[in-house]
Amino acid sequence: MMSRKKALFCLLFICSALCLLLLCDRYRPAGLCFSRESGFYEEPFTLELTAPFGTEIYYTLDGSEPDENALLYTTPILIDDATSRPNAHSMRTDTTPAFLSENSRYKLPDYPVDKCTVVRAAYRDADGNFGRVKTESYFVGFEEKTGYQDIHVMSVVTDPANLFDYDRGIYVLGRKYDDYVRNAGSLPEVEEDANSYQHGMEWERPADIQIFDAGREALLKQSCGIRIQGGGSRSFLPKSLNFYARENYSPAARFYADLFGTGYMADTITLSAGGQDNIAKFRDMFVSALTKDRAFSTMNYEPCAMFLNGEYWGVYWLTERYTDTYLGSYYAVDEDNIIMIKNSELTRESEEDWALYNSMLNYLQDTDFTDEGNYESLGYVIDLQSYIDYYAAEIYIGSSADWPGTNEAFWRVREPAENGEGGPYEDGRWRWMLFDVNTSSLREKVVEEDVLKLAMTRSPAFYNVCQSGAFKKQFTLTLMDFANETFSVQNTEPVIEEWLGLMREPIEVHLSRFFGRDSVYRLDEEVADLQAFLRRRKPYAAQYLKENFELEGELAPVEIETTDPGAGRIVLNTITPTFDGQGKWRGEYFTDYPITLSVAAGEGYRFAGWEITDGEESSLVTETLVELEIPNDGLYIKAVFEEEGT
Repeated sequence: MMSRKKALFCLLFICSALCLLLLCDRYRPAGLCFSRESGFYEEPFTLELTAPFGTEIYYTLDGSEPDENALLYTTPILIDDATSRPNAHSMRTDTTPAFLSENSRYKLPDYPVDKCTVVRAAYRDADGNFGRVKTESYFVGFEEKTGYQDIHVMSVVTDPANLFDYDRGIYVLGRKYDDYVRNAGSLPEVEEDANSYQHGMEWERPADIQIFDAGREALLKQSCGIRIQGGGSRSFLPKSLNFYARENYSPAARFYADLFGTGYMADTITLSAGGQDNIAKFRDMFVSALTKDRAFSTMNYEPCAMFLNGEYWGVYWLTERYTDTYLGSYYAVDEDNIIMIKNSELTRESEEDWALYNSMLNYLQDTDFTDEGNYESLGYVIDLQSYIDYYAAEIYIGSSADWPGTNEAFWRVREPAENGEGGPYEDGRWRWMLFDVNTSSLREKVVEEDVLKLAMTRSPAFYNVCQSGAFKKQFTLTLMDFANETFSVQNTEPVIEEWLGLMREPIEVHLSRFFGRDSVYRLDEEVADLQAFLRRRKPYAAQYLKENFELEGELAPVEIETTDPGAGRIVLNTITPTFDGQGKWRGEYFTDYPITLSVAAGEGYRFAGWEITDGEESSLVTETLVELEIPNDGLYIKAVFEEEGT
């Protein structure tokens, strides 16, 4: 029989064990935990996974969702540089019809592409139910790798079947496409039967994304939806992707991260592979950056290297997407009070909105704008400077392949603010949006094309508005502003040089991966092509203005000088001239129309006047806003500033 003392000792032991067990269970994580967060690590390490008591942890390393067939976690996982592992998705040949031709422009990598380690894990309870999948991405040893410096890095993780399944994978040609080829005996001209050409929610797949900035700090980690993005570029490799923040993927209906340094929290973001500009991947970003101060919408861009289920998948632009959320954020308007037309389609179907759109279109096409009163009323329907800026930019850069008509978008608020009490964009006027200028634009083969005539032919509305003398004047001045400043060689060369300094190495790594190691020269070819367009475009653009608008004057030089470039801001028509080191700027304008100059003195200075030279005579005009006729032999103006107190 157990003694009283021994029984008491056993009771105390049992109570202590129970307390210890309860204490351990109290501090055991309520969910699945990883001992290391996603990120960049210089040295290999072991990853420990923990889960609630009584559960088992299953994990995968290939992006697939863990189930009972996945790896059972029993010991810590070694996380090292995964690059030496065999290429998997990179070796697929069912992603583009180019691989079905004998002379494919794409090359499968003959070396191990860079890789990160993707760990997806979930625990299974005693009843066999799996908890939520947790996904982390680990980049080990990347300080020694080239192609990632000073740009974002993004990890996209989704079950491989979501991308590459024969019937439902969104990244492949698929069964229906193969059946067509087999029955027809040839490749179709348009790959509309391919999986990658399908649209809509049916072709959206769940994914986990993680984005790191250039300093390798985590910007975003979120579950979301993923779709293929683009038109004809859906047959390219790699493809552009759209990412959608939805509450059925995560608690957040937006990507709550300042991805573009503007404070905008997007509900949709795009990873652009460049569309038809898939070598340099430059034109969309380039035009948007140069025209950011114009009266039409542009997108912001961040360069980004992407890893797909752990494999290097190329260089992209992480960019915004035009949505009601975008417009509501940047223009301070109610997201539910927006009408947006893109490629002749409403983004939100409504008979009332169609009526407003058709009313505007019919008004532009059918109204006699040679009548000054009618033209003045046009400014109540559309933002005229937005319309002029947008068309002038597209025409100057040579958008002749698929514009206007396609790749055109505009918006307005549905219900204008009453009595003009709302913000500047709540007036109910239509405004334009720039996107997708990567097909024909800024290429030497179109430098001589008369895109002004083409636009007037393709767009009855634009042709009709161009009959107005007032419109011709403002359009001519605006297009020449673009020629003299925005797209001038002096203004664009520094942008190109800065971009090349940042992106040459990442793009050369990208070209080696998708086009073969001997393809890196193509970047310089593309840059040279763009530079040739910019050097040669101005005289052709001016010639077509003169011919199509029947201008009677000639181009004459306009030279502006300032006594101190830092003393104040000078505006010429619609631009702020960029003065050289000697405080001088030079352009050319048609003598048909006067130019407008305005000035605002900076702190510590006062504006003394415009010193205007016309032939051999000079005069001083003290008004801050002047309109000046241009003589045939040119106009020479000096902005004179004086320090206050002198």
